[in-house]
Amino acid sequence: MMSPAWNDRSVEDQTLFNPVFCALLLRAASRGYQEGDTSRALPLAHAFLVLPIVLNARVRRALPTLKTRMTSWVTAHPEFNAEFADRCRELVDTTREAIQLGCAQDWLSISGDGLRPGGHRFKPDPPRLDTDTMEIKDCYEKARFVGRWIPKDDRQSTILSMLGVAP
Repeated sequence: MMSPAWNDRSVEDQTLFNPVFCALLLRAASRGYQEGDTSRALPLAHAFLVLPIVLNARVRRALPTLKTRMTSWVTAHPEFNAEFADRCRELVDTTREAIQLGCAQDWLSISGDGLRPGGHRFKPDPPRLDTDTMEIKDCYEKARFVGRWIPKDDRQSTILSMLGVAP
């Protein structure tokens, strides 16, 4: 299914789901995933979890520290799980569009095993604007956190099934 033309989207959708912003959030998550081992790539299935977690303010505020395993947090927060699969489905096109834009701009790259930061260099990374609100800064920070937090040693299907999402 194709995303509606940009002009056909509501102002709210244009703001919240801006493909540039979403691509940079995915870049932050893929950079977070690589911390400690730059040979790793964020599995594509897991890349589709980033925006539903980060763009939902209620979920974003409830995220723990890295000391809490993602699987433990998901189990402890059934109130988010009930709606998470629907949110993921709603954001598939947004995530896909962000990945496509990110790859076209060399902000992201797709390798055989997943999503990686592209070769384009930002200083700072992610780029900051004077107009960035605290919420935007929080989204970037939480995207990096989610990348670091996604299990590296579990099978992809474990966390997806816990969240009610099918790859």
